Amino acid sequence: MESKWLAMVLVVLSLGSGLCDGCLEEERFALFQLKPFFEFIDYKFQDLDYGSKPEKESSSNCCEWERVECYPISGRVTHLFLNYYGYNEMHWYLNASLFLPFEELQNLSLSWNSIAGCVANQGFERLSSKLDKLENLDLSENHFNNSILASLSELSSLKSLNLAGNVLTRSNPTNGIEMLSKLNNLETLDLSFNRLGNKILSQLDDFACLKSLDLGYCGLKGTLDIQGMFPF
Repeated sequence: MESKWLAMVLVVLSLGSGLCDGCLEEERFALFQLKPFFEFIDYKFQDLDYGSKPEKESSSNCCEWERVECYPISGRVTHLFLNYYGYNEMHWYLNASLFLPFEELQNLSLSWNSIAGCVANQGFERLSSKLDKLENLDLSENHFNNSILASLSELSSLKSLNLAGNVLTRSNPTNGIEMLSKLNNLETLDLSFNRLGNKILSQLDDFACLKSLDLGYCGLKGTLDIQGMFPF
């Protein structure tokens, strides 16, 4: 009986090891590594009046921050809402490997950040080996061009991908939207407000699991026969 209770205590201690005020110390450190690029990461944005400034989070527990959600038992980060609703004239390049410590991450939102691409050899493909639970990725309203597609095609766990409002264009077969067809679990794809035109239609044949597709304001012209065109 004593050995059973001892085993239970050891399990509890192992779950709690590395926690710092509710969140893992390594992930808390990683959040502050992101702060130079997402300076609002530890600020509150709810219920702001026009012209008012956000307030800094008072809690040292990063799991209680407005833009962070954690799994309650392990304290591991599962959702990061790093979308920004201001205006940034400066385009910049993301080092996606900064997200590697968040191995339980399921949802990542980076919309409205003026990101133009990724640092060389530090793209989203770096996440494929460790972030195998990442299902939802929102990159909308940035400045990504077609060069991002090869990087994203390695994230095989994705179920939802939002690329609306970027600068994707008509392309040759080496960097077209069809590269994303490698995402075998992808169910929702938003490509609206890009410069794709009718050519995009021929690049969607191999999206076997796709259930929802948004091509609004992509420059499609003429009469389209949608029935039988897509697998969903």
